[in-house]
Amino acid sequence: MNGPAWFEETQGFAPWIYILVGSVFVLLFSLLTLRQTTTVSGDAVTVHYGFLYRVRIPFSEMAHAEAITYRPVRDYGGWGIRGFGKRRALSARGDQGVLVTRADGSTVLIGSQKPRELLAALAHGGVRTEDRVPAPVRDF
Repeated sequence: MNGPAWFEETQGFAPWIYILVGSVFVLLFSLLTLRQTTTVSGDAVTVHYGFLYRVRIPFSEMAHAEAITYRPVRDYGGWGIRGFGKRRALSARGDQGVLVTRADGSTVLIGSQKPRELLAALAHGGVRTEDRVPAPVRDF
């Protein structure tokens, strides 16, 4: 069959399909690059959870801080930004962190892969601290 085509048509998707697919990719990219960053400065500890959440706790509001091993799923329902009211948790992975008790009795668990170093930084800021993380057991 040589000769001119009697009919030809090209179709694309509706614009809302492209917007929907693009939005899904942006959301997935945002979630895959989400990071928890904990910073201890001269007068406070600040925890950023990506672009979603930020909390700053001045040392003057802290009554006590303790390095602990916890059960993320049982104690807080998993990892991420968890809890509400007077009991919050911010963790990205693992089962260790620093539990900060504020002067008003509320608590914030800050998940950390280096809880003893975070605790030492808080102690350097004048916060009363306690280490409850078990010592590592070495096999011989």
